[in-house]
Amino acid sequence: MAVDGGLASQVFALAKDIGKVEKDVKTLSERDGNVQTALAQLGSVQEALDHLEERTTGLQAEVQALAPIRTGLDALGKTVKQLAKDLEALASTAEEKLAVWNFSFDNGMNKAEAAEAWDVLIRWVRSELQGTYGWVGWPANIYAEQNPTGYGSVSGGPVTPPRIPPCWYRHREAVVELGWLCQEWMKIYRTSYGTPSRAGDWHDRYAPGVKRRLITALTKCIEMKKHQDDEWANDPKHSGAPRAIDDDATLTVYFEWDRDQRSEPPSAGPVAAN
Repeated sequence: MAVDGGLASQVFALAKDIGKVEKDVKTLSERDGNVQTALAQLGSVQEALDHLEERTTGLQAEVQALAPIRTGLDALGKTVKQLAKDLEALASTAEEKLAVWNFSFDNGMNKAEAAEAWDVLIRWVRSELQGTYGWVGWPANIYAEQNPTGYGSVSGGPVTPPRIPPCWYRHREAVVELGWLCQEWMKIYRTSYGTPSRAGDWHDRYAPGVKRRLITALTKCIEMKKHQDDEWANDPKHSGAPRAIDDDATLTVYFEWDRDQRSEPPSAGPVAAN
């Protein structure tokens, strides 16, 4: 018996709905992005399945030939439920995190934490930055002799790659910079956080940036081929020492002036009755 126009339209619409659901399920199964976003999209797929459930229930009463479609719909439903379980499991798994090393003497790491951080950092610099990348050490050849910072040679000869001087541990700026770079490396290569793209980002952005800044900051050591203390390092009162505030008396005057330029705080409201 021929299927009437209205029923045929419903069958056609059902086929389109099933095709969309299959596409959404395939996208979810291949997804490697944010778990919460995937869970949200999964909700829309479930709504579509519920709609298909209602549609096929009505159609099955009229057309027995739709039984294979119902079977396929049941299979899709099971797939979506399994995806939901997998995504929820991923969402409930806490991301592995590292406590950021704070080398500051003011509310920074305690003795035990600092000892552990120093041990990891020193071994990493020796193993990776020196051993794997060759980034730590004094200039090593004739071209470096001509241009100790390593950015080309005065004679136009081969370029000597710049290196971080081995006295890095005596410079607080270098310790802080290499500390977070080490932790980021550890996070990428020794936890489940790491991916090839994140490793590429470390090599392309993070490491070159730290290396460039340290080469600039430690230029005196590089040029002299030995550690050079800043003039004020052992004498905070040295005329060339950095100053957070140039003059306390001037600071007081400026602070009071700044305060006088501002509006009064709003008056306190009525006290609520107990």
